[in-house]
Amino acid sequence: MSDPQSSKSKSWCVVIADDHGPEYVPLVRGAAKTSPVQYCGFGEPTTLLQRALHRAKQIAPAAQILVTVREENREHWEPALWFLQPERRFVSATRATAPLTAAAALLSIAADSPSNVVTILPARCYVAREGILAAALIRLRAALPEIPERVGTLGMIDIDAGIDEDYLVPYAGQVGPGCAIQAMARQPARWVAQHLRQHGAMVASGILTGYAGFFAAHMAKQCPGLTAALAGSMRAGPGGERALCAGVHRKLPRHMLGPFRWWPPTFPQRAFRVHRCGWQGLHTARAVARLSESSPASLEHDVQRVTPKGGAGQLLGVSGGRGLEKIAVDGHAP
Repeated sequence: MSDPQSSKSKSWCVVIADDHGPEYVPLVRGAAKTSPVQYCGFGEPTTLLQRALHRAKQIAPAAQILVTVREENREHWEPALWFLQPERRFVSATRATAPLTAAAALLSIAADSPSNVVTILPARCYVAREGILAAALIRLRAALPEIPERVGTLGMIDIDAGIDEDYLVPYAGQVGPGCAIQAMARQPARWVAQHLRQHGAMVASGILTGYAGFFAAHMAKQCPGLTAALAGSMRAGPGGERALCAGVHRKLPRHMLGPFRWWPPTFPQRAFRVHRCGWQGLHTARAVARLSESSPASLEHDVQRVTPKGGAGQLLGVSGGRGLEKIAVDGHAP
């Protein structure tokens, strides 16, 4: 691998928008159609995906932003990706193949140069104070050369405990920047989560920043032969999109279809604490319900956007996705 601090390294970003989870079911009679959470705005004129894309544009130029999406949701994501070249879109056909699109995107960045710095951003999350998160992302990238593991993440600390979140459990002793993480607790019971927080645990954001070569090496270790398998499974989609062939999940070995373990101890990393940015991971329907209840205006707005007249999905209030440019630094539309 080339020197991670090489002058040839570039900042890249991968926005994960095909990660399946709970769908937002509008609580209004007559709204038969639902939409995945990342395509909802919860009362705001911009969707969670558009907010994630805005964060990505603060990290990397458009030519170095990749997005993973699912074909079945094209009506929702295509308008928001107007500024990306088709080859920057990695399209999966089914939920089963969603982990492979992220792998293909990361491997393409590593192929450009293993010293490239890549940030993985989940689209299925809610942030109340964007300015705090933006500053934390800057600090994380600046600290990366000093991180022994060569990969860092953000651990969220908020007064209001989230619902059904994953937690990063740090080691007691600290050497170097950030907190060395020993394990992740996946959606622990409330009393367990409270105990973990009292002992320094942080809510896992799913945001990762590291050198592309380290991501590629981790995938090669977990799934030998993955690079060759993906090379034979990708095809040119509409306009040059990178799409996984239909039925690829029946052709590849089972171990290549599971989600990659991007958390310790399998994937060592350091976590940097972020205070009071209002993070919500939205992993479960219960978490989504609480967010919708705290945003009463979201009900009518999202029903109009998800089920407009004529039944065709569209993004009302955002012209060709260009509403992305209007998001203020603090996360509120002007």
